[in-house]
Amino acid sequence: MTREDAIATDSACAVTQMSPLMPPIQALTARFEMGEETQGTQHHNKQAAARATVGESRQGFRIGELRLMIRYEDSSALSEMSSLHRLPNAPGWFNGMANLHGKLTPVFDLAGYLGVDHDPESRRMLLVLSHGADATGILIDGLPERLRLSADERTDVGVAPERLLPHLRGASHLGERLWLDLDTQSLLGAIEQSLGGAQ
Repeated sequence: MTREDAIATDSACAVTQMSPLMPPIQALTARFEMGEETQGTQHHNKQAAARATVGESRQGFRIGELRLMIRYEDSSALSEMSSLHRLPNAPGWFNGMANLHGKLTPVFDLAGYLGVDHDPESRRMLLVLSHGADATGILIDGLPERLRLSADERTDVGVAPERLLPHLRGASHLGERLWLDLDTQSLLGAIEQSLGGAQ
């Protein structure tokens, strides 16, 4: 047997010992359980991301007494409330679809999703998170404001609503107020899963 034949035989044996391949759709929709090492790595990465934001600017907004902040690149638009088209059998926190610049955009009431109350004295605004096909509107109270993070103002996120905790990069006391640093991609993914489970 030549050296090339031996390599080919070893490769064939390795392939036969592998698990059978999944169809693409099944692979994309399969749920995988992460081991402790992977979860620890993700936790470390999230902490590193929080440290990396120190000194950077954030866009802060309110939902009732809840103060959230996001990176400027995580939002794409701010507008007055527009007409919403409700969808049948949707959960109460899904306000419907809005026509924003000719594109249908889903709009969610984050207050209802998190179980907090809006500020009745503030004007409702529509903040669009993410971009393109992933753009999603949320209702906020009043206008956003510009914030800047500082290392000595970082604090614990334990006071956040339980449903929000997995989607926070951290928290900061800014101007004697607690602001929660929101991971928009993580939150929108959870909202999408909740919406799919509600249907």
